[in-house]
Amino acid sequence: MNSIKEKIIVRGSTDKVFDALTSTAGYNGWWSKDCQIAEKPGGESKLTFNKEGTIVSMRFRVDEVVPKKAVRWTCGAHDMESWIGTTLNWRLAADGDVTEVSFEHGGWKGDAPEPVIQGWRHFVG
Repeated sequence: MNSIKEKIIVRGSTDKVFDALTSTAGYNGWWSKDCQIAEKPGGESKLTFNKEGTIVSMRFRVDEVVPKKAVRWTCGAHDMESWIGTTLNWRLAADGDVTEVSFEHGGWKGDAPEPVIQGWRHFVG
């Protein structure tokens, strides 16, 4: 599998979901408490995790931001070299008072690592 794909339904407006994918405060709420999130294309987002005593750092270039519709990042640096060059793609679709979120982490040179698949299931699914 060269891509990890998840789709979820979030009870809330696309404004709130979009904010969770484009702001430091948003990422603090679901993925990383230690991050600096760039809000515009060309910017760089930095995230750090403490995974069972091991510090994991990553940086992403923001490639695309379409308000209330889409966000795309490319990994430029990561402690796991296999992440470098992969992309995170988020697509949003409003449906009444819920938002459908389609996510794809693609561009793996081989199969996506199982710990990454499980990690996304934890954070997104």
